[in-house]
Amino acid sequence: MRRIVANAVIWDGANEVRHGDIVVEGDRIAAVTDLGQRSSEPRTEFLDARGKLAIPGLINAHGHAYSSLARGMVVPGYAPTSFAEILEQLWWRLDKALDPASVRASAVVAAMESARCGVTTVIDHHASPSCILGSLDLVRRAFVDDVGLRAAVAYEVSDRDGPDKARLGIEENVRALAEPPDPLHRSAAYFGLHAAFTLSDETLAAAADRLPDSSGVHIHVAEGPEDEALSLAHHGIRVVERLDRFGLLRPTSLLAHGLHLDEVEKDRVAEREAVVIHNPRSNMNNAVGAFDLAGYLRRHVSVGLGTDGLGTNLLAELFTAGLLQKHLQRDPLAAGFDDLRRLLFDNNPEIAMRAFGLRLGRIAPGYAADIALLDYDGPTPIEAGTVLGHLLFGVAVGALRVSDLLVAGRTVLRSGAFVTVDEARELACAREQATALWKRVERGGAR
Repeated sequence: MRRIVANAVIWDGANEVRHGDIVVEGDRIAAVTDLGQRSSEPRTEFLDARGKLAIPGLINAHGHAYSSLARGMVVPGYAPTSFAEILEQLWWRLDKALDPASVRASAVVAAMESARCGVTTVIDHHASPSCILGSLDLVRRAFVDDVGLRAAVAYEVSDRDGPDKARLGIEENVRALAEPPDPLHRSAAYFGLHAAFTLSDETLAAAADRLPDSSGVHIHVAEGPEDEALSLAHHGIRVVERLDRFGLLRPTSLLAHGLHLDEVEKDRVAEREAVVIHNPRSNMNNAVGAFDLAGYLRRHVSVGLGTDGLGTNLLAELFTAGLLQKHLQRDPLAAGFDDLRRLLFDNNPEIAMRAFGLRLGRIAPGYAADIALLDYDGPTPIEAGTVLGHLLFGVAVGALRVSDLLVAGRTVLRSGAFVTVDEARELACAREQATALWKRVERGGAR
């Protein structure tokens, strides 16, 4: 089927804005033409995008779909004084209470909300210690089969629930990595690890032994100060050196956060060409510290952007990333448009292209037909040099309205409504699952 997204203001995701049409053939973009150059052929479907801004589908480089049903949850006795206590009193109680039904409901909610924020690809980091085996299939099917997005999944292996759970987590990652490829390149996998401070040397060695040469790990690194302190106390070395000893620092590895790495560790990350994922709103919410964006970029580290489960709005996340650096450095020129664009529109697509094996993140011929149409008609000219200003100071701080979303050339949202999933029914199901989940959290675990 040939599809034409017509009459749009089109930003290619790099350096060109034009008013014209996007021609989609199958799952790829065939052409981008100026107005008046359209050629109609039999079996052509037209999507009128007049008054809309077309941008490449956004990519979330670090998400936690399993957190979706925590919204509004009141946890008895919740009074953390450190990041470790936030994990112990909230997230590790929640993930332990997840069962297959709530895993699926969480993932469907995360996928639908991602779509409504223009996100077409999510790299997810999952945990459900009471139902490990098969959990990544539930997450993948929710994102890919039910809602229609792309998803790269990983199970966060940890020793916090004992060696048997750690072994099952390793097996779940190995199984997901061995899944046959999706013909439309909509699914992928990483080898998930929680964080160094919840992983023994024995488990890291077992994970490294099972990790394919072509794959990387997806792991939290120095999110809170505990990660470094416990590594020094128990192993006599800092986190990055410890991971490197097991061969886990690779160009295909995703290191989420990286807030408390010292200068030597940042140099090592750069040498190994590992990727660091910045999650500013989560870091601020957890009061764990501020990210050294300039330090990583100065070392030419590939820095991506994620939400860490705190919503799915990547444009708001990007806006916050800029504000945080300006506030931190007391410099209104810190984290300029070039740096911010690099995170979300250069580095995140490069990260996803490695995982999914196709060209993503541009509206250009040969790239995947992952396109978000925003209801946005700017009050000032939208040009190559101004488009990021519109996305941040017009869309991110105003009303983000995604009217239409295409993933692999297939319609996920049409005129603001899902065509792939019954949103009202799924939300009703999620509320039922959340009620049951919260009761299990209060009791301290699964059924």
